[in-house]
Amino acid sequence: MTRTAHRRYANRTQTPFEKSVPATCSQPHVVGKATLRHNRLMLVMALIVGLAVFQLANTSHAAMERVPLALTGPGCDTHENELSRALLTLQGVNAAHFHRIADHVLVDITVGIIVPEELVRHLNTVATSWQCRAEIMQSCITADPAPHTQIHAP
Repeated sequence: MTRTAHRRYANRTQTPFEKSVPATCSQPHVVGKATLRHNRLMLVMALIVGLAVFQLANTSHAAMERVPLALTGPGCDTHENELSRALLTLQGVNAAHFHRIADHVLVDITVGIIVPEELVRHLNTVATSWQCRAEIMQSCITADPAPHTQIHAP
């Protein structure tokens, strides 16, 4: 077979390149490999879910504060259950701890819903017949700097 005859035979038996690649496919399709569009979609969905989770986490954690209240009077010890019930009925009060410090109650509140002065006013109104009085306890821990001492070298 001559060279020209071989070329004619090869041209008739081979499929032309234009007919083997579909015109609608912008890139060759590989089975099992995700396309660029699919990767972008998955990335966007993951970002949306991640942002939604963090947004929910931020809104569920409101600022909390622990308010120490000093209880004075003879009726405070015997009416602890009534004082606890009175505190927990207030909106914004999350917990009341009576036995952590003697003659005190530590009240956990949500900042922005209730103020410490409202706690005192409510407790003093409820406990007037028991001769029990509540006051906001000032912190016994101070942040004053230590006094300066000078070391004199001989």
